[in-house]
This record gives sequence, C-alpha cells and structure tokens, in this order.
Amino acid sequence: MKLVEVRCKGCGRLLGHFTGRGEVKCTKTECGGLNIFDLDENNHTFLPKKIKRNNLKSRTTSSGVVFR
Repeated sequence: MKLVEVRCKGCGRLLGHFTGRGEVKCTKTECGGLNIFDLDENNHTFLPKKIKRNNLKSRTTSSGVVFR
C-alpha cells in the first residue's frame, strides 16, 4: 500500500498521509472545512465550514432590551 499526502483544499495544511478514501476535517480554526477524498479515483472535494450569523433583531439583553 502506498500512502499519499493529502492537503486541505481550503488552506493547504497537511492533513496526513492516507490510502483509500475518507473524510478529514481541517484542524486550522480559520478554515475548519471538510475534505472528502477518494485516492483510488483521484477525487478530492472540499466543503467549507458553515458560518453562523447572529441576527441582532431576534436577541434581547439580560435586562430585557430588544435590539432594533
């Protein structure tokens, strides 16, 4: 079995040496994307990390003030 170096498609960080197929989440905090690869078919896809957005209109403070 030959191990192949796999790098993150989002930031280029080395994820490790693998054979076959798998899914590896990038450990870099700024990136955090999911790398899905199949080394037998030479396939490598990247799914970026989903960013949660806080909608200030739906939040209230501890004193009960509603953001507008």
